[in-house]
Amino acid sequence: MSHTNPDCEHCQVRNLNPMRNLSPDQLQELSSCKLAHGYKPGQVIFYEGNRPFGVYCLEKGKVKLTKYTPDGKSYIVRLAKAGDLLGYRSFLTNEPYSATAEVIEEATICFLDRNLFLQSLRKNPSFALEMLEQMGNDLKQAEDKARDMAYKSVPERLAELLLSLKESYGEETSDGIKLDIRLTREELASMLGTTIETTVRNLTRFKEKELISFDKKNIVLRNIRGLAEFLPQL
Repeated sequence: MSHTNPDCEHCQVRNLNPMRNLSPDQLQELSSCKLAHGYKPGQVIFYEGNRPFGVYCLEKGKVKLTKYTPDGKSYIVRLAKAGDLLGYRSFLTNEPYSATAEVIEEATICFLDRNLFLQSLRKNPSFALEMLEQMGNDLKQAEDKARDMAYKSVPERLAELLLSLKESYGEETSDGIKLDIRLTREELASMLGTTIETTVRNLTRFKEKELISFDKKNIVLRNIRGLAEFLPQL
């Protein structure tokens, strides 16, 4: 784990999260006390069940957040990209982390001190309000995912997942929209809440229908309309 020191005031990704509401003075305060580290794929930022002592801001890279069941099984609850804040819900509610955060693409992550972060919330109502709005949006997404697991088929969930990944990681190419994130079959199955075999079978069907193709380890969406039509409710 290497050390870096990006400056909060001139950090581009803060415009992607509620920290865009902080004043230059508040950003300078955070910069003077934050700790920034470089992480390699596979390194863990925090573990499910640990107590939070601050908030993490993902300056670059990609992270997966995973929950574990009592019988040792795991499932990915969400993916995080540059600009996302990690661990803030547990921090604000003073509860243990509800998931384990693991790096899946080389990352730079800043740790923001508990006291300074709380001070910024108290001093800046716009910042506090947007943090609450983000928490509400995250809770809604979690509720929607639970509903989807209960009522949608695996092909529907797969199409919806691919279209969702397009919004965050899609890159235009001559062959279609390439998802700039490499997920293993195990990780995709975890996000879909199904087995690896079922995931592979449905990916193969989507490929046969020319909805998707593969560029090495990346998925390419070749027919967005076809994927959307796969889900009548979209």
